[in-house]
Amino acid sequence: MSAELLAVPLDRQLRAYGSGVVNVVRVIIADSDGARATGFTYTLGLGAVVVCRMVEEVIAPALIGLRTSDWNRQRDQLSNGTRRLGRSVFVPALSAVDIAIWDLRGLQADQPLYALLGGSSGAVPIYGSGRGSNSLELDELVQHTLDYLRDGYPAVKVRAGARSVEDDLHRLRSVREAVGDQVRLMVDCNEQLDLTGALWLGRRLAELGYYWLEEPLIAEDLDGHAVLAAQLEVPIAVGEHLVGRHEFAQHLRATSIGLYQPDAALTGGVTEAQRIAQLAVAHNRSISYHSLPELHIHLAVQTPNVSYVEDFGILDAVLADSLTPHNGTVVPPERSGHGMAWDEDAIRRFSRPI
Repeated sequence: MSAELLAVPLDRQLRAYGSGVVNVVRVIIADSDGARATGFTYTLGLGAVVVCRMVEEVIAPALIGLRTSDWNRQRDQLSNGTRRLGRSVFVPALSAVDIAIWDLRGLQADQPLYALLGGSSGAVPIYGSGRGSNSLELDELVQHTLDYLRDGYPAVKVRAGARSVEDDLHRLRSVREAVGDQVRLMVDCNEQLDLTGALWLGRRLAELGYYWLEEPLIAEDLDGHAVLAAQLEVPIAVGEHLVGRHEFAQHLRATSIGLYQPDAALTGGVTEAQRIAQLAVAHNRSISYHSLPELHIHLAVQTPNVSYVEDFGILDAVLADSLTPHNGTVVPPERSGHGMAWDEDAIRRFSRPI
């Protein structure tokens, strides 16, 4: 097994709060028959080198001679043995390896990931998300939203939180006026508001018919999220910064939030994302997988309470192809494993020393 570090530039419309680069850790696992599987995780800040080291020095030795059928047991042993290190470094590393293991299982079985997970192919609604950065001028924000609709996306998410709530409200009202009342719009604040601002903005978003208010507060603020869920008409969405099923379970017990957004590349891989979806089903909550539709579509088609997958093109620069919506939905590829096709020339171009 090997790990490599990529520094992938983000287009201006994708940037959030100054992050101009996504640091991708790609893991490659090969079996004795020559099958070559890939997994990945990413950061929008510092620390990706440490994640690579965690893969190479902690997880890789545990995989030597391991059968893929024994991975789940080994995975949990590794998790238990690294608890004192904290979750923020180990879990992303585990995510990348877990995704690669599932890819290898699919290659070995000659099955697409969704079938290996017990699902069947189907169409899942997708929403456009990567063209609504806070850095855009208002006319650009409106135009990009309209472009998404012309490209066949039935719903669009825009970002707020980097400006005053009054400025954000003006921008969000302008987008609503441009697209009309029949289009589903979401807003993502990327944990930038305080409780007072979230309540103020949330009440006005309900009047504008926004479909959800995402990450208004830092994910760990259980009390604040409970207040928002109880007092606001607009639904609250959270999850990309929750690490593992136990943090999701805390939210489920403490709040009445209706929509959760796990990211398999950040929260523990395909294995943990499945467990989180099962928790949400048990609590009658919805799932809308965060970003990475090329991977998450496999999970989405076998998740009964899924509402959307998100099209945020964070990896587009290193992928040879990406999912394209048809009638507002996407379907999983029929290639074995997760089926993600990498642009190896781009991989080499963006490769960085570890």
